Amino acid sequence: MQFLKYLFPLSFIVLLAGCLDIDEKVDIKKDGSGQMAMDMDMSQMVEMLQTYMGKEELAKKGMDKMDTTLLMKDLVDTVKSLSPEKKAALRNGTVHIKMDLDQKVFKTHMQFPFTSYSQLQTLYMAMSDGSLGNTKLLGGLGGQDVPGGGSPDINQFNGIYDFIIKDGVMSKKLNMDKWKTLTSDPQLAQMKQAGQMGVEILYTTTITLPRPVKKVDNTLAKLSDDKRTVMIRYNLVDVFDHPEQFGYNIEYGR
Repeated sequence: MQFLKYLFPLSFIVLLAGCLDIDEKVDIKKDGSGQMAMDMDMSQMVEMLQTYMGKEELAKKGMDKMDTTLLMKDLVDTVKSLSPEKKAALRNGTVHIKMDLDQKVFKTHMQFPFTSYSQLQTLYMAMSDGSLGNTKLLGGLGGQDVPGGGSPDINQFNGIYDFIIKDGVMSKKLNMDKWKTLTSDPQLAQMKQAGQMGVEILYTTTITLPRPVKKVDNTLAKLSDDKRTVMIRYNLVDVFDHPEQFGYNIEYGR
C-alpha cells in the first residue's frame, strides 16, 4: 500500500502536463440502483513520471509495475471524517490500478455500485468534496506525509458543481461560491496557464438512464438513438473560462 503515498499526489502534475483522458460513466436502472465508474488513462505521462522520480526510485516504491485492486471497504473505516452515509455509499467500491513503465501503461479504474438515487447523490458528493482526495483517503494508509497532499486534484473541479438526482431529473449546476474559492487557489494559476498553451484534458461523461430523455440543456450533449444515453465530452481546461458550460439539466420520462 505504500506506493499509494506517492501515486495519488501526482494528479496535479498530470493536470499541468495535460496527459490525461477521463471517462465517467453512470448507469441507472429502473429501480434507481446502478453503477458509477471512472476511468483515467495517464499512459502518456509515463516518461514524465520517470523523469520526475527516476525509474530506480519508482521500482523501490513498487511503482514500476503493478496490477492491483483496492477494496474500498478496507479503506473507508480508516477515514474518521467520512459520514456514515458516505461510508455506506463508498464501501462496495473498488479501485483498480495498472502500471507498467516498460509498456508505458498507467491506468486507473474506479467502480461504485449504488442502490438508490439518494446513494448516487451521496457518491457524487464524496467524489467532489475532497472525501476521496489525497490527504483524507490516504490517511488510513499511512499517507499523512504524502508529498503534495495539499495540491489541487481532479475531484476539486467536479466540486464546483451542485449535483441533484431524483427520478426523472438529473442536474449539475455551477455553484458560484465554490467556483470563487477554487479560483482563489494560487496553484491553479499554473493550470490556467497550461490551458492557454493549448493543453487538453479530455473529460467524457456518459449517463445511461432508465427511460428516454425528454430534454437536456447542454449544447455539447449527444443522445443515443434510443435517447436513453447522454454523452458530454469537453476539455477540462476550458472550465477556467466557461465553467457554466459544463453543467447540465437532464429531464427524462417517468
